[in-house]
Amino acid sequence: MLVFDFDGVLHDSRARAWRCYQDARQEMELWDLPDLAGPGDLPVVYQGVLSASLTRWVDFDIAERFWKRHAELSARAAAGEPHGVIPELAGPLADLAAGPGYAVVTGSHHTTVRTLLARTLTPEAMPRILLSRDEPGSKADKLRDLRDRYGATAYVGDTGSDVHHAHAAGLTAIAVAYGYASRDDLTAAAPDRILANPADLAAYCQARITGRHPAPAPSRTT
Repeated sequence: MLVFDFDGVLHDSRARAWRCYQDARQEMELWDLPDLAGPGDLPVVYQGVLSASLTRWVDFDIAERFWKRHAELSARAAAGEPHGVIPELAGPLADLAAGPGYAVVTGSHHTTVRTLLARTLTPEAMPRILLSRDEPGSKADKLRDLRDRYGATAYVGDTGSDVHHAHAAGLTAIAVAYGYASRDDLTAAAPDRILANPADLAAYCQARITGRHPAPAPSRTT
């Protein structure tokens, strides 16, 4: 079974993530955190393990409270999102659902993710399993459970933190370079493969379905 992160992988939420970052920074008066000019600045704060990514500027406990508030604001703002799944990925997800199935493990709220998935996918194309921040345990714990119970073999994420969680769970770590983190940060986390764009991820999914596993070398840059 293939497992995906949601934001930054299946869904482009960078603009919403930036707005909610700025709103949480102002609401909590955390002026030591970087003032991001736009979504393109997200890699400044999405580095390494997410729970520790802000500790360059604030204490760990404050960083944890910040990301919790960020998730709350993001869930509220998702109602205004005009898009669901990235268009190039809708077909491959439907094919996975009709075959071996797939799962989503995300740091966002369950209702938010399911609502956004359903904007694009038919009920038959939805993930077999959706685990969110509303369920107990870390991403690594959830991935490990999917490995043991459902034979999950790989996790597709967009940050160095996702790569670390995948490897901690004993899964292949696939990183996409079109999400929240920079390619340099992804490379530093040592994923098993880096995919440059949604078309590359779509091709990777199709190769998994047909059994023609792609070579482990990183994809081309764009």
